[in-house]
Amino acid sequence: MSTSRQLISLLASASLAAALGACTDSPASRSVTGGAVTTVSGNLSTIGAATTAVGNINWYGDYRPPISLDPLALSDYPEETVIPNMCEPLLRVAPDYTITGGLATAADYVDALHLVLTIRPGVKFWDGATMTADDVAFSLGRNLDPNVASNYGGNFRRVASITTSGPNKVTITFKTPTQDFNPVLATVASAVVEKSWVKKAGRSFGTPQTGVMCTGPYMFGSFDGTSKLVLKKNPAYWDTTRAAHAATFTFLYPADPAALANALKSGQIQGGFNIPSGLLATLQSATTGKTYVGPAGSTPANVDLLLARSTGTLSDPRVRQALSMAIDRGGIAKTVYQGTADPLYALSGPGVWGYQKATFQAAYAPMVKKVDVAAAKALITQAGAAGKKVTLGYPTGDVQSTQILTVLEQAGNSIGLAMKIQGLPSQQYGALFADPGARAPFDGFLTKSYVEIPDPVLQDALLGATTGDNNFSRYSSTVVDTALDAAWATDDTAERAQHVITAETEIAKGLPAIPIVQPRATVYLSTRLAGATMTFSYMSSPWAAAVGGIA
Repeated sequence: MSTSRQLISLLASASLAAALGACTDSPASRSVTGGAVTTVSGNLSTIGAATTAVGNINWYGDYRPPISLDPLALSDYPEETVIPNMCEPLLRVAPDYTITGGLATAADYVDALHLVLTIRPGVKFWDGATMTADDVAFSLGRNLDPNVASNYGGNFRRVASITTSGPNKVTITFKTPTQDFNPVLATVASAVVEKSWVKKAGRSFGTPQTGVMCTGPYMFGSFDGTSKLVLKKNPAYWDTTRAAHAATFTFLYPADPAALANALKSGQIQGGFNIPSGLLATLQSATTGKTYVGPAGSTPANVDLLLARSTGTLSDPRVRQALSMAIDRGGIAKTVYQGTADPLYALSGPGVWGYQKATFQAAYAPMVKKVDVAAAKALITQAGAAGKKVTLGYPTGDVQSTQILTVLEQAGNSIGLAMKIQGLPSQQYGALFADPGARAPFDGFLTKSYVEIPDPVLQDALLGATTGDNNFSRYSSTVVDTALDAAWATDDTAERAQHVITAETEIAKGLPAIPIVQPRATVYLSTRLAGATMTFSYMSSPWAAAVGGIA
């Protein structure tokens, strides 16, 4: 007898404030009295609801323009803020992280090795061609193609094949038992592109000159490659209940934080996610809109120190432990982030606890520790690392990263390491994620790690699995890999949580990355607009269609 499991639902991480509890050095929630910065309650996932159509909305596209519009080319804030509005994932993610049917109406496990997708009939690409199961199989299969080099390839290492199995069916066959692949199918990794169009476009697919061909509520309009990307409303969008409110949605990329602040305050830019915390004081006086700050655990995102290679001073886990013990996470959260982040003591913190929150909180609580410089110095001495050089990289255009690395430099020096921090322009910094040669001069570099769906197994696999996409030090643990495999193989969340905790306990010893803080959601929205999400769902869903005017 075959078994079938329908689409799962994940709870919103925005509701995790109560689950977090009181950390010993956690900053207090931002207190606002009548200003333009508002700390939201734990259950707010959307800022109002749009009721009227608008002509154009200008939106902050994040810290740089997209490098490519190919859904698989690069997974970073600028790309994932824009692309889901054009190229939809197969499964839809609501602002509360509930996963439902989208371009795929069902995802059924016939057994632990086979997942069958039912493809929605009658969906059209922007050029009028009908989306087929072959388009879906091709789109998913690109994650397995080494020539594509998908940024989501790590999540597909368990996949043996993806085939069309009927007029509206696609079958995913796994190498090992897998019972919870739906969170992957709810990310841009499953965004559907038109097969024939992509093949014809060739290497120009996703470039500013060519764009993409997809099914979403917004169509590619134009992109100058540097400062302005325009999307146009899709008049024939298949889901008429979720048609776009704005005729055009324009993403702008200001040259620096001051330019962004001026554009927001003047109303030139009407909204944005991931607003730099350094602008909050300036935006306090804004009259055109408000900044909303989420509660603790309102993003499944980390700021981590990521190891760059398997050699060097940080290759000794004792040195990594010592540096971690010396970091004043509370001070960084309070000063650098002005209270819009929380100290983070594990790679999978409160923002990724999409299920079994109490269980994860109980395992996390013992990891919350105060700064201990004396113990850190003793570890450095034991490791024979006193006076050894540690070189850390960071993106020069990010003020917060510069400030954090300054704190880490001071922490490392205080325990006997010879710290050197080196800033990199955005293009060189981006190369650290793809080129071992670019990483070679560094022991580690600062990064903002995240997963689109709040599930700790995704974060742990990204950073701690032997085959993890961001495990550049090639940290390897049989305990971790076995536990993560077991977590993937069960759909029982209680059992899954126990396997994840086993992995995380071991990861906390080896520290393939050093967790620093977990930022809170920061969203700016014009007083004339509504419908923006307060959660990370914008990274994997066509969120812009919901933003529009209010009566």
